Amino acid sequence: MPSFSIFSTSNDPKHCLVDEVPESLKPKKWRISKGMPMEHRYPSDVVLKMDSGHKGLVVPDLVSNTERIAIISSKLKGLLDQHSGARIEFLPVSIANHKGRVAAKDYFIANVLDHVDCVDKEHSEVEELHPDSTLLSGLFRLQVLQDRIPPEAKMFRLKTMAPAILIRDDLRALLDAENLTGIRYIAMGEECAIY
Repeated sequence: MPSFSIFSTSNDPKHCLVDEVPESLKPKKWRISKGMPMEHRYPSDVVLKMDSGHKGLVVPDLVSNTERIAIISSKLKGLLDQHSGARIEFLPVSIANHKGRVAAKDYFIANVLDHVDCVDKEHSEVEELHPDSTLLSGLFRLQVLQDRIPPEAKMFRLKTMAPAILIRDDLRALLDAENLTGIRYIAMGEECAIY
């Protein structure tokens, strides 16, 4: 039986941090954090700025951010496009450094559109304060119900906690072999804090 991990960012102090999206994206960003298609709603020429209060300047393959979105390099995009089997909308972005100069082009927001309802609430640590009772307001340890995950699913969002993206072990191994930077995996049962 395959195993899954939460696809997350590393905390390398050398890596940059994006702490907000531009005004043109703010009213629509919620769609991305929920894994809803952007299609024609996505603005052109989106530039994400590095947090000036964070000293890191290196732009990794998976960029840390406070916006609950997956910001990825073209190398990681190519791998996910070819091997994930998931429906992913790749939305182009550039990343500007602390001085406002473009430090990285050919980056993308990976908007994973597949959702699976598979949280094992009995064995997970969750917070259920969301106004919609079908959604979680916090996730602190995750266990999944394997029988609810489609056999072909290698990457998907949790239906009840959309900012959490899960990755299957075989796709993880393929990414690990490529020496990608900025990625951290949170194992089932490991402590986390996703809101």
